[in-house]
Amino acid sequence: MKPVRLQVQGFMPFRLHQEVEFTGLDLFAIVGPTGSGKSALLDAMTFALYGQTPRLGASGMEALISQNEQGASVNLEFEVRGQRHRVARTRGRKASQNALTFESWHPDDSPAAGRWVSRASGKVTETNQLIVDTVGLDYQAFTRAVMLPQGEFATFLKGRSSERQKLLGDLLNLGEVGEMASFARDRARTYTSQLTARQALLDNEYADVTQDTLTAWTAELAAADARAETLRDAREDLTVSVARQRELGQLVQALAAARTALDRHEAQGGSVREGAGRAAAARRVAAVLPLTVQARQSALALDRATLAAQRAQDALTVTGRAAGTADTAVQAALAALDRIPALEARIAALREAEGLAVRLRLAGGRPDSTHPQPLPWDEAQHGQAAQAAEKARKNALERVKLDAERAALQRRRADHTLEEQTQARELTEQDRVKRDGLSGKQRQDTLKQERDALQERLGVLAHRHLLHPGEPCPLCEQTVLTVPPQDAAEPAARLAVLNDEISRLELTLEALRTRYNDLNVNTRARARTLDGAATRLQEEQEHLDLRESDLRQAETTLAATVQGDPADLAARYLAGLAGQLRDMGGQPTQELARVQGQIRTLRDAHDTARQAHARTQAQHAAAAAQADAARTQEHERAREAQAAQDALHAHLAPLGLSAEQAEAAALPELDIQALETAAQTHEDLRQRLSAERADLERRLGTQTFDPAQLSTAERELAGLDAEIRAAQGLAGQLTQRLTSGRERLARKTALEDEARDLAARLDTWKTLASSLGVSAFQQYLLQEVESRLLSGAGQLLLEISDGRYRLRLQDGEYAVEDLWNAGETRAVRTLSGGETFLASLSLAIALSDYLAGNQILGALFLDEGFGTLDPQALEAVAGALENLRTGGRMVGVITHIESLSERLPHHLLVTKSAAGSSVHRLQS
Repeated sequence: MKPVRLQVQGFMPFRLHQEVEFTGLDLFAIVGPTGSGKSALLDAMTFALYGQTPRLGASGMEALISQNEQGASVNLEFEVRGQRHRVARTRGRKASQNALTFESWHPDDSPAAGRWVSRASGKVTETNQLIVDTVGLDYQAFTRAVMLPQGEFATFLKGRSSERQKLLGDLLNLGEVGEMASFARDRARTYTSQLTARQALLDNEYADVTQDTLTAWTAELAAADARAETLRDAREDLTVSVARQRELGQLVQALAAARTALDRHEAQGGSVREGAGRAAAARRVAAVLPLTVQARQSALALDRATLAAQRAQDALTVTGRAAGTADTAVQAALAALDRIPALEARIAALREAEGLAVRLRLAGGRPDSTHPQPLPWDEAQHGQAAQAAEKARKNALERVKLDAERAALQRRRADHTLEEQTQARELTEQDRVKRDGLSGKQRQDTLKQERDALQERLGVLAHRHLLHPGEPCPLCEQTVLTVPPQDAAEPAARLAVLNDEISRLELTLEALRTRYNDLNVNTRARARTLDGAATRLQEEQEHLDLRESDLRQAETTLAATVQGDPADLAARYLAGLAGQLRDMGGQPTQELARVQGQIRTLRDAHDTARQAHARTQAQHAAAAAQADAARTQEHERAREAQAAQDALHAHLAPLGLSAEQAEAAALPELDIQALETAAQTHEDLRQRLSAERADLERRLGTQTFDPAQLSTAERELAGLDAEIRAAQGLAGQLTQRLTSGRERLARKTALEDEARDLAARLDTWKTLASSLGVSAFQQYLLQEVESRLLSGAGQLLLEISDGRYRLRLQDGEYAVEDLWNAGETRAVRTLSGGETFLASLSLAIALSDYLAGNQILGALFLDEGFGTLDPQALEAVAGALENLRTGGRMVGVITHIESLSERLPHHLLVTKSAAGSSVHRLQS
């Protein structure tokens, strides 16, 4: 994973939006004063990828949000194996404000060419896992292989073997071996339980299933099938006899039914003959019925025509009265039209007043505008006064703006003065800290020289017993002139005092170096801010002076042009125009609309009266025509009614019947046909029933039917059916038992195979649980890892220590081999602070490579730890970091050491202020 771009807002000290561009950075330093947010940049990248940070973990994440902000957002664009990705994560003070997006860039040659494509699944857990899969490292591996935990490695280097192995086991997750052993034991218990269950099933449920049992059941099934076949043959013979007896019984019953039906049919003949007589009478009067209907219809038509003639005469009377009323209304409407000329004259006056209202509105006045001293309306004079008033308003507004900007400029001048004072004060303090550091360094060098002399003296005293006056020295082989005094207590005490003072001076010098670096970063950043600030302030002052001069000239010109208050003069003109408008009615537009409405109303009333008069005249003429037509229809219907009555009497006379008697004898044609058909059907059915009775008597002949004989045969047949069903049921049971037995025998064979397979698996997992559970196996893994780590770390330490030191494992403890001292091996506890840091750094980088699977990581970040190094060691560390860069890694170093930061080619400067921290990319 190699970061490309980082954007943060509301995250820890970065309240405002900040963007860091990593493109082109390979080896760089992250510098800035203490508390400015250097480590927060690393926390932001970790939070974006995994939703947690090393300092807070996965809980208490609200602490990441800047004070007084509602949420923190981080957007990280990074690259993995040449593929670009982007993750954005937001953390709010409410759960509903949390958000996570994950996208990948598709290049121009892909189906989704040249755009970001979302890869989020909609579920946070699944999206987090997708990010882990893309990066290739989980959170633990990332914080151990990319964000190196420097603070732990001095303890790791100098700690006891048990503590070191525990820490190494935690870093490498070797506890998983124990989990694997536990998993193997669980699987063994599972297979034991399954094997026991299979064996119990075989012993309890399948012990009676054998091949001999299946053979016996097969023989019983064959015997049952033979018995059922014999019973089915006997049943077929008996079935034929029963069918013959049942057919004879059916013939006897059919003959009795035919005789009964014929007797019942002949009894119904009287009513059928009566219906035939009624049909003949109806046929006789059928020709008269149309005439009776026609006579009745003609009388009804005459009554309707008489009623229509009366109604037409009534309508003629009504329309006559309406025509007279409409004529009166037309005369009244014509008289009302005489008012229109006066109303049109009123409209002309109102249009003139409406023009005054428009002129008043365009000039900015209102109909109710007043003034104690109104002036007659003069449009030109009013325009000049209004323009002068607008210029006066703009001049006043410019005066307010100038006063506010002058006050703001004074505040910025005061802030600039304070910054200059702070810069001077910190520069003075920086010079003092530098002098104190140089003085302390000189004092430390003097004390170290004295300590070295004392150590040499104590070394000589340690060999005093080998020195004898006049004899050669066993060390330098020179003649011993005098033997030093025997008492070494005073030099030893002085040596202890010197060591204590040197240690105190080292702490003091470290504090001075930190303070000097902080002051250097602050003053350099402030110098860039102060550069040009005085020039900008002077330019602003000159700009304000120029605007002041222009404003005064405008105010002078306006005072010379207009006497008095131009706004008041414009108001007097508007008041005069508004008074003139009020004298003409005040609201000309509304009054004009009302008068125009009156004219339209009078004209509409006249048009309506004329239309009503024409309509009533037409209605009266139509009513007269309808009355004449109705009287004509009445005379015609009277003539037709008399002719129909005469025709009816002429046809009834030969029959000797009245019209009422003829209608009473009449039947509908369908009823007549039905009675005639019923008589014919009755005769046809009588003949058919007689023929059926004769046929049944012929078929029966002399045969007799005995019901008792049929019942006996049916009981025998039912008995045979019961025996057949019993035989078939036995065969079915035997078939089902045989099928189930075969299935159970197959299941038994499968269970025996499963039991053998489970026994083999159980043996494997028991063996694996036993092997993994032995502590020696984990110890072997730790020793193997330590061996590889020491090999890689030793080679790196050899490079950055200028070929002097190499790490090795001696009697289970870490030791350092001093190649500058004939390969002397000594414990790592004897290393100085700077040497300890070099060894710890080597171990940390070696562990980073190991955790990454010995792959080249895209980025590596080191947080602090360089304060204990001397210039030569710092140069060696910088060289080692450059070697890491040439290995293809982006390396970021957080440091306060100016000499180290200046050694690196690129810088990210983090500064802090009341508005929040900010990040700037610098070039050395």
